Amino acid sequence: MKKQFIVLVMLAAALVAGGIVAAQADIPEELSEGITITYWNEWAGSQEAGMDEIVAMFNESNEFGITVEQNKFGAGPGLSENISNAITTGELPNLVGDGFVNNAQGWFLDGVLVPLDAYVEHPVWGLTEDEAAVIDQSSLNINRPALSPFDGQLLAWPIGISSNVLSVNMGMMEELSLDGAPADFNQFREAACGASELTAPSGDPVNGFAIRPSGDELFSFILNFGGFIFDEEANAYNFTNENAIAAMEYVAQLYADGCSYVPQGGFFSNTGEFSLGLNPFAAGSSVGVPFIQAPIDEAGLDITWINTTFPATEGNSTLVTFLRGVAMFQGTPEENVATWLFIKYWATDAEAQQIWTEAAQYQPYNTATAAAVSDEFLAGNPQFASFADVLASGEVTLWSSPAHPRTRDVGNVVAELYTNITVGGMDVAEAAAAAEEAANEIYEEALEDLE
Repeated sequence: MKKQFIVLVMLAAALVAGGIVAAQADIPEELSEGITITYWNEWAGSQEAGMDEIVAMFNESNEFGITVEQNKFGAGPGLSENISNAITTGELPNLVGDGFVNNAQGWFLDGVLVPLDAYVEHPVWGLTEDEAAVIDQSSLNINRPALSPFDGQLLAWPIGISSNVLSVNMGMMEELSLDGAPADFNQFREAACGASELTAPSGDPVNGFAIRPSGDELFSFILNFGGFIFDEEANAYNFTNENAIAAMEYVAQLYADGCSYVPQGGFFSNTGEFSLGLNPFAAGSSVGVPFIQAPIDEAGLDITWINTTFPATEGNSTLVTFLRGVAMFQGTPEENVATWLFIKYWATDAEAQQIWTEAAQYQPYNTATAAAVSDEFLAGNPQFASFADVLASGEVTLWSSPAHPRTRDVGNVVAELYTNITVGGMDVAEAAAAAEEAANEIYEEALEDLE
């Protein structure tokens, strides 16, 4: 899979020349029999079923009698809350599944996270040359924040690649005389504004583009307009560059003209209404396929849809990309090795990778996995296949948010900016300048906290 990651590296720190700075670790070269490790996760549905199968396979097959015990918190805030409590009490699990890099940075600062470099490279327990060769290193690098005190260490191991994609109702595109998904912003506007002429399967009118007021969605518009989010030379966020303003003026005008709307309900109501044929396209995670398709099936609807990129100006096709991962918490030296061996099995065993990819629908970072995915799965999940084709094309840039402990707070500022320029009707330039100032205050505070 050919792809290019833009990983924004803060100028306040740099990788040590010649390699990565790995934390010193006490790693035994022999392992006792019968170690039990705990894995806290939030998987549900098919993802939970896939993980159950992988854990059972590992428990039965590993030569050391290691047993992985899961503590399942399901979707929602339960896992994060329990991790916070565990850090306070010191009663830590060995492995946690809420491992976006900003979370991992916080756990590192709390003194509970174990960087993985020493295990990956260990002569006894590490990846073999063949195993390392099929791991997409650019994916791993997203979880190597350069800021001090992280210093490029691998803080979390990825479980797969997901992105903020556009789910498109292809039947509606045909009704609107468009040849496929909108490729540029003129076609996007044409479909969003023309959708009101259509009728949903329920008999209700079709609306335009369903806004999900998230930072990632506004980032997607800005980047595909050729704008940028972070100025590396200035070491600062920048939402007021020319193309960023042009993107925001576009989405503001789309809303003002009645061609976009904010659905009533929860955060994912945009794709919920997409499932019912109430809008022509909606943005969301590439791993949200089961959550879109299930309501379609339950309602007995015949909707042909794909996941693809946002429209873009020439040469600027970009996907906002997420690298969810798992992180190791400090246990005994032997528990740490056993935890790494489970991660390694999940990452490199061909059957485990196939099970996980088909159950979770994350695009694999193991480059050998794509060929192992079954034809039956691909035929039954055209949205996975369409997104895989986008990634394999080499024509799209994958972008990830600047990595620092308060990335999520900046995302909240941008989400508020998105609401302000649409529903709020605020002047785009003024709203963007205020959001830029707020984001940089957060970033500067994050850097001060790291000193």
